[in-house]
Amino acid sequence: MAEGESWTINNEDQRRFLLQYIEENKDKPITFRVVRQQRTLKQNNAIWAYCSEVAEHMIAAGKDMRTVLKEGVPITPTKALIHDQIWMPVQAAITGKAESTTQLDTKEVNAVYEVIAQTLAQNHGITVRFGKQW
Repeated sequence: MAEGESWTINNEDQRRFLLQYIEENKDKPITFRVVRQQRTLKQNNAIWAYCSEVAEHMIAAGKDMRTVLKEGVPITPTKALIHDQIWMPVQAAITGKAESTTQLDTKEVNAVYEVIAQTLAQNHGITVRFGKQW
């Protein structure tokens, strides 16, 4: 591959063209770099909407952050606390990406949600659908 040349594979035809290119250049050195699609703006909005709704459900159920996370003084849930104290630690544990949701690819967003949703449902009776828009 020439410097700066890249392939984006979104469908079967593109995949076939890339495989043909590889076959035609099998005697030449080629370097591949896999770049997964970053989480979408829609997924980012869904993360924040989810955190907001979880906070609302926790408040309605009489649960504070201490109930869900640790002993201590009562802390009223907010979307920022849900994001920072629940979403981000689970994200870091599952993906190893601890800095920002912008580091996530689309499949990782769903994986983080699934773990949180299952835990909240099983341990606290809180169920919130993911993907609600603002």
